[in-house]
Amino acid sequence: MIDHVRSRLRHEDRGVSVVELIVSMGIFVMVLVVFLAAVVTMSRATSRTQATGDSASQLRTVFQRLDKEVRYASAINPPAQTSGNFYVEYLVPATVATGESLCVQWRFMASDRELQRRTWTPGNAASVSEWQTMVTDLRNDLTETTQLPFVFHRAGPVGSKVFLRQGLTVRLDAGLGQAGDPGGSQLNVFMVARNSSTSSVGNTGTDRVCLVGAVQRP
Repeated sequence: MIDHVRSRLRHEDRGVSVVELIVSMGIFVMVLVVFLAAVVTMSRATSRTQATGDSASQLRTVFQRLDKEVRYASAINPPAQTSGNFYVEYLVPATVATGESLCVQWRFMASDRELQRRTWTPGNAASVSEWQTMVTDLRNDLTETTQLPFVFHRAGPVGSKVFLRQGLTVRLDAGLGQAGDPGGSQLNVFMVARNSSTSSVGNTGTDRVCLVGAVQRP
C-alpha cells in the first residue's frame, strides 16, 4: 500500500515534458501573433479614419475661404510654377465689410505636400502676412495635368465661346495613401470671379495683379 502511494506521488510530481512545454509555447506564440496583428490592423484603421477626417476638415475650410474670396475677386493671375511650387494670386476689392482691398496668394508646396496661404494690402509689401498652412498630406500627382492644383480660365473668347468673367479651378487630393485613393478627401471646384472682366489685369499680356515691389512668388 505504501509503495503504491509513493509511486502515485512520484507520477504527480514529475511536471511537464520538454515536448509539452514546446507545444504550449508554440500555441502561446500563435495566439500572441494573432492578437498583435489585430491590434496593428485596428491602429492603422483608426489612423486612416482620423487622417480622412482631418483632411476633410481642412479642405472644407479651404473651400469656404475660396468661395468667399474668389467669388468677389476683380482679377486672377494665371498660376505658375516657381522653384517646384505652384502659385496663384487674386485681388479682392474693398467692400463695405472689409473697408480695404486684399491680395491673396496660395502656394502648393510640392516637396512638403502642403497648401499654404498669405495675404497683404495691395502695394504695401510691409503688410505681407506669414504663410499659413491650410492643408497637409496632399496627394496630387503633379506629373498629371488633370491633377494640377490651380487652373486659370481667362475671360474673353475661348474657342467658339466667349466668357465674360475670369475663373479658377482648384483641385486638391488629401489624406493617407496615393493620389486618387478613395480613403482620402478631394476638392475639385470651379469658381467665377464676379467682379472680373476681359480687361482685368492678368487676363491678357504679362501684367500680374498684386505682384509688385517686394511681393513675388518666392
